[in-house]
Amino acid sequence: MGKSRITNTPNVPTWRIVKDTAAMLRSPVHVFEQYRKEFGPIYTLRFGVRRTMVVSDPDMLRYVLKENNDNYTKSHIQVKRFVEFQGIGLTNSHGDYWLRQRKLLSMGFTRSRLSEILPIQLGVLEKFMADFHEETTHGPMDIHRQMVLFTLMSVGKSLFGEPMTKTELNQFADAIATIQAYLVKKVVQPYLFPYFFLTGQNRKHHKIREEGDQIIIDYIESRRKSGEKGADILQLILDTPYKDTGELMSDETVKVEILQLLVAGNETSTTAATWTLYQLARHPEHLEKIREEIESVCGDKPIDYGVLHSLNYLIRVLDESMRTYPPFWMIDREAIDDDRFGDINIPSGTTVIPYIYGAHHNEAYWPNPDEFNPDRFLDKHHPFSFIPFGGGPRVCIGQNMALMQILLVISTIVRDYDFELVDNKEVGIKSMMLLKPDGPMMMKVSKRVPRN
Repeated sequence: MGKSRITNTPNVPTWRIVKDTAAMLRSPVHVFEQYRKEFGPIYTLRFGVRRTMVVSDPDMLRYVLKENNDNYTKSHIQVKRFVEFQGIGLTNSHGDYWLRQRKLLSMGFTRSRLSEILPIQLGVLEKFMADFHEETTHGPMDIHRQMVLFTLMSVGKSLFGEPMTKTELNQFADAIATIQAYLVKKVVQPYLFPYFFLTGQNRKHHKIREEGDQIIIDYIESRRKSGEKGADILQLILDTPYKDTGELMSDETVKVEILQLLVAGNETSTTAATWTLYQLARHPEHLEKIREEIESVCGDKPIDYGVLHSLNYLIRVLDESMRTYPPFWMIDREAIDDDRFGDINIPSGTTVIPYIYGAHHNEAYWPNPDEFNPDRFLDKHHPFSFIPFGGGPRVCIGQNMALMQILLVISTIVRDYDFELVDNKEVGIKSMMLLKPDGPMMMKVSKRVPRN
């Protein structure tokens, strides 16, 4: 095992990266896990054309994401590759611009705002569950697709004050999946850029993006023309001026921020809810405990923000699901200036990947990491050994809304339905930007018969 000249850490040989390119394209997390187990919690490799440090050590994650976060910006992957399809917004900006956007947008995710949004979410849930029940009468269903539709409905309603149409939901969901798969190709195989351009793949995917963007633009223009005032995040963004200048966001900036919120909000909640239902289907011994807790805590009372967060066992189940299958399996940073962590040299320009999946499966912090055990969250753990929403100042702005959506839909399905995997087949993972199932997650779902 050689030492990297630039970081003083174990280095994955270039020949090994070349050999593993096909596997990296299929699902990078499988390759990263092989390297972690062989080279340890901090190692370097050449990812694309850059020397990259992959980190699943919680102490170094805390240093990069929190203690010295000013020295680590989003990497070139975010600010160059993803901007092409996302535009410049909260998720891929830095410095004063990022702080300005963060302060304004965070107003849409305060505890009081979420309490106001909860009735809206309950309305969406009621509509979704009616459609969900209808689907159960047609045989096994793809539970991942159902969660995609629910979270798009839920996030869309919170953003726009009205639900997206089924056509819009399906179009947007397909666009997200298609573009993400293409972006992974561009990151892993940057040497194929000329091929992507000459074969028309770039043009094809930009057309898909433009059609998805148009859905957002139509909602913004409709709100502008109607003159109506909604109690939603779009209205907050349209009406709230920046404190430093008194100016409002431009329509282009509004579009980019709404688009990023819609994609990130949908993807995070979808992925976490899907894998939680999967873990419960594989470990049904936890279902009765959740049902007893829901009955004890909620009874016939309406669900409010406080009650939702009193479902302690369900929250532990969700946490353990996000530990085993974190929605974001990795994030990315880039060192501005030369830095040092312990005896590790981190030169300026080094890409650092906080490898969340690796941290969540780090045996030094999570004994028997592949075992599904919600009660492990009864004990204290290193705060950066469990970071499903990232960490430090750039922690996911919508994490509390995501948790609310997930708890709502999981508690409702668990209380009212029995479900099991078709043939009890294990579902593999496909790590694009998020950690998704590698195919349909087919389940048999049936209405529960109430106990006497």
